[in-house]
Amino acid sequence: MHTFKLSLLLVSTLLLSGCDGLAKWAYETGLGLEKSRAGLTDHTVETADGIQWHLLRSEGQQDKPVVLLIHGFGADSSNWVRFVNELEGDFHFVVPDLPGHGETTRTTTLDYTMAAQAERLVNLMETLEIPAYHVAGNSMGGAITLALAQAAPQRVLSMGLVDSAGLTRQTEEFKAILASSDSNPLIPRSPEQFHTTLKWAMEDAPYIPEFFIDIMGAKKAENAPVADKIWQDMDTDPGMSLEGTGTLTTLNQPALILWGREDRLLGVDNVEAFLEALPRARAVILDGIGHVPMAEAPTKSADAFRVFWREAQPES
Repeated sequence: MHTFKLSLLLVSTLLLSGCDGLAKWAYETGLGLEKSRAGLTDHTVETADGIQWHLLRSEGQQDKPVVLLIHGFGADSSNWVRFVNELEGDFHFVVPDLPGHGETTRTTTLDYTMAAQAERLVNLMETLEIPAYHVAGNSMGGAITLALAQAAPQRVLSMGLVDSAGLTRQTEEFKAILASSDSNPLIPRSPEQFHTTLKWAMEDAPYIPEFFIDIMGAKKAENAPVADKIWQDMDTDPGMSLEGTGTLTTLNQPALILWGREDRLLGVDNVEAFLEALPRARAVILDGIGHVPMAEAPTKSADAFRVFWREAQPES
């Protein structure tokens, strides 16, 4: 039986007692089992720029191609765990919590533009002594991937753009809610509001126990002031609005554009625009999937990237 589901069965009767401490223990235990199945271990690294990073890293596969995975706005490294599980043994993964997210340094004083985050990731990979790597990013992480490819073209072997910002063609539905409401559905301010965030983000969400959602929602709500700062920086960042600038045409790395056709945030029309602008791009569109394909459809997403990364890997 799937070890994650087994762990839930073992604690489910105890959770009926409503013990917050036990719920948190079950959450950490379940997430830990998922990481273990994917061959990932937790690490803490401090870089010269003063950022204290939390990241997940493959336990072995030191001789395998290295892949840096970048999560999206308001997310963290755990978004990639099920995807990595599908590819364990084939690649060496580095999966950080970005500054402002997860367990990495989070303050309202940092610059959270795409270029600034890309520079920090270059510093991280230098600290880990990894000279070259494939990069894939979801949503905001895709825009950071593009900034990384601009800043360090000699290091970035390929780009994976998963429902990526950068062109940031928002759907009419999402633009309407931002214009008509004082609150951003991607910035929950209570555990209850996190349910709304998940509905916007995923069309075919994996099973998540209710108490997991409550715990994750509480963490997101606690980080709302930092999320507000990140959103403000993104809103005026040229790195989020590259369409028509000519920047993408200068990026010569192979690129895979993976998109969920039912994305409610960044429409599937982004795909054709990326294909037209990037010199060496191909695309895979997944039907019935929303904004986070690597979490919603990890097997299909992994299959697409397995082929792409093998073809993009330079000959030694």
